[in-house]
Amino acid sequence: MFRIAASCRRLFPPATIVAAALWVVYPILGQLNSGLPIRTNQLTTVPLFNAWTIWWNADRLTHAFDGYWQAPIFFPADSTFAFSEPQPSTLVVAPVLWVTGSPAAAYNSYLILSLILNGVFAYIVLRNQGCCRLFGTLGAVMMVWLPLGLDQLEVLQLVPVWPMLWVWDVVCRHGRNPGIRTGTEAALAYTICFYSCIHHTLFLTVVLAGTGWVLFRSIRTMRFWTASVLSVVLAGILVGIVLIPIRQTLHGEPFERSQELVARLSARRADLWSLPSNAIMFGAKLPGFHLSPGWLKIVLAGFGMLFLVCRKRRRRWKLFLTLTIVCSALLALGPNLKLGGWQPWWTVSEFVPGMGQVRNVFRFAYLTQMAIILMAVLGLSETAVWLRAKTGKPRVVKFALAALGLAAVFEVPALRPQVAGVPDLQRNHQWTEFIKKNTPVDKGIACLPFSPGTRAADFDTTARWMYYGTLHGIPMVNGYSGFFPEQYMKLRQDITKRGPDSQILDELAAMKVHFLVVRSSYQMPDGGALMDKQDRLQLVYRDPVGIDIYQLTEQR
Repeated sequence: MFRIAASCRRLFPPATIVAAALWVVYPILGQLNSGLPIRTNQLTTVPLFNAWTIWWNADRLTHAFDGYWQAPIFFPADSTFAFSEPQPSTLVVAPVLWVTGSPAAAYNSYLILSLILNGVFAYIVLRNQGCCRLFGTLGAVMMVWLPLGLDQLEVLQLVPVWPMLWVWDVVCRHGRNPGIRTGTEAALAYTICFYSCIHHTLFLTVVLAGTGWVLFRSIRTMRFWTASVLSVVLAGILVGIVLIPIRQTLHGEPFERSQELVARLSARRADLWSLPSNAIMFGAKLPGFHLSPGWLKIVLAGFGMLFLVCRKRRRRWKLFLTLTIVCSALLALGPNLKLGGWQPWWTVSEFVPGMGQVRNVFRFAYLTQMAIILMAVLGLSETAVWLRAKTGKPRVVKFALAALGLAAVFEVPALRPQVAGVPDLQRNHQWTEFIKKNTPVDKGIACLPFSPGTRAADFDTTARWMYYGTLHGIPMVNGYSGFFPEQYMKLRQDITKRGPDSQILDELAAMKVHFLVVRSSYQMPDGGALMDKQDRLQLVYRDPVGIDIYQLTEQR
């Protein structure tokens, strides 16, 4: 009987974490091959694009990463994969793609795995800080249900926060007992964080630079400095494999964000206290950034900060979390933080590489919410120790605080997504196979229609063309990414305004475009038919699914 009870206690944390993750994605469990989770905004562009990214990583793995940066978009631009998050960590689900042939299945598998690992690493961090299994499990579920993470669920690279938790944990252990082992682990954790999400890694680095020193107890020892230098060098080498090509590609390009855009996508002070709309009580009714993880979590985190002053146990860790909460919250304000006439954000963005390209500044609140959750669970744990000593009733105390922790878990319940269907690859196999077999080497295709505007929603059609591209792999003029080549944006605007007139056809021919892939329903902006250009365009294939393929001849 005791062995059964002990086994149940050991199985309780992982089973609960997996259940919490599956609860989030429950709507897609029956549609892993044919659906992608989206929010109520119905935006499918980014999930389709990330599914394509997973396919490209898996495809390049089968070619020993030959031509990794030469992704088949924005043809004939160079190193186009560097215009967005490469996410090489998604290679972990490459076998899913190979077995199923579905980028959507690989995408959903990576999403579920990331949610589970978020909980697992939160549990490990809390257990390493002395929390019991029960409180550690509550904290793990809170991390799986990270409010901002679920609100941004369609941006796949933002879902895995577990590498940042790993970095925090190993830096704490390295600061306490430095050595080659912890230094190597820190380098690996940071590298995986970078390979998962460059955006998160940049924000983590900026905040950690101002807070990590608190964890370094052995900073005066040669052992600490030797292991730390080796760690930095190893991380620099591993990260540089991906970072250097990206920097070389983006260097000199006009990819700076406008001050107006950055200010609009920065938090305001009220946003840090605003609860998400799905909160059980006091959920926000108006649009905007709702960045509070829950008021009860904040109150419990306050108890953790109180014990920072009252108790020496884990004081450095609690001080680190406190500084992380403050620093990340202030940085989330971006240009909206003003000290007299000085806006610190512009100073940071000027001197920190990469910050000038940041758009969604409010996402610093990921770190704020993560630190608040960890501090809240520490507050529960420290309160339990204190009350047990005062009352002498450990079971009553544990039950009462567990109920309080459970209330903190459910005050902002998991925001479950809707499901959007993906393009049916099987139905579109014939025309993609024709393109694959008949497009000459070093030539590409252009797909009509182009995106009608520059918002993410406008690129839904483009993202679908890219998803079809997982079947044929032929370079296409179309593309979607975090940044866009200037030539492509001009071409997109011209085609949207005038259609493929003779001048644009000349331009496409100069770009070595061989085929125009056109939806049968496409019409020229002036209402005319595309076949009016038949002196340059020859219809060579027509598919019953509504796709026409025209061969572009050289200028006569």
